[in-house]
Amino acid sequence: MGSTPSGIRRVAYYRAHFLESLRPDGIVCLECGKLRKTLGTHVIFTHEMSLDGYREKWGFNRQTVFVAASTAAKLRRLALARKLGTYGSGANLAKARAARRWDEPWRLQARIEASEAKKRLYASGWQPRRYRKVDDRTLRRLAKEGLNLKRIARKARLSVDQTRTRLQALGLLPPHRRRRLIDRRLILPLRRQGLWPLEIARRLRIKPQYVRKTLWQLRRQGVTIPTPSRPRPITSRLVTDDAFLRAFRRGGSTAQIARRLGVTRGYVIGKTWYLRRRRLIPAVRPRA
Repeated sequence: MGSTPSGIRRVAYYRAHFLESLRPDGIVCLECGKLRKTLGTHVIFTHEMSLDGYREKWGFNRQTVFVAASTAAKLRRLALARKLGTYGSGANLAKARAARRWDEPWRLQARIEASEAKKRLYASGWQPRRYRKVDDRTLRRLAKEGLNLKRIARKARLSVDQTRTRLQALGLLPPHRRRRLIDRRLILPLRRQGLWPLEIARRLRIKPQYVRKTLWQLRRQGVTIPTPSRPRPITSRLVTDDAFLRAFRRGGSTAQIARRLGVTRGYVIGKTWYLRRRRLIPAVRPRA
């Protein structure tokens, strides 16, 4: 049976401080003020609303569990004893992933937790790099030691961009080179050939960020941007032995195989050596 919390902390207080309704001994219902061990069936049958609707109404996160700490500990021990984790369904996994989507707006609980964490960080003495001040004498001394840009930034506790700007203002580094101007009309035909932004940037000798920004602007203007059909060029991509053998048997140079699989040339060379040692690829015969 549910009970109403005693003392001055009534339902109005918990509605104003909704995170305190998650008490160790139970959960206070913000609709009626009753204290329950679990809030699921109470909200569904008594107030005729789902738990997702209850979370959205009062500002809780999508993954907040409305179970008392003592009850949750008992359920956890029971689940471990019965090995219920081995019988989890794909629907529960999909629901958990959907609850952590980043494209949804933040709930009030998430904003409060992030704000409190940032307050504790500032109280401990932390300060963003962009607000740190370093005098010119220290930067001149570090530059005279012959250190590179990253080591100067690390010793001065500044960001690399901030250190570069300061050293350029002091005349200790050459001025910033102007970015190479590229006609935006060259990017869309390369994308229609099935290239990824990194591959387009390498061909045009520009930064991938500029390519992504240009494609985003074209998409906002209503231009249809095709999706590349070839694999994304990821340096750390792992290719199975069967897929690598199929691409290898199609022939071509090392660069062509790497482009076909979306990996680097070094990965193709190492994978070829590995499969050759396993005798899955014939050894190279010396020329007569």
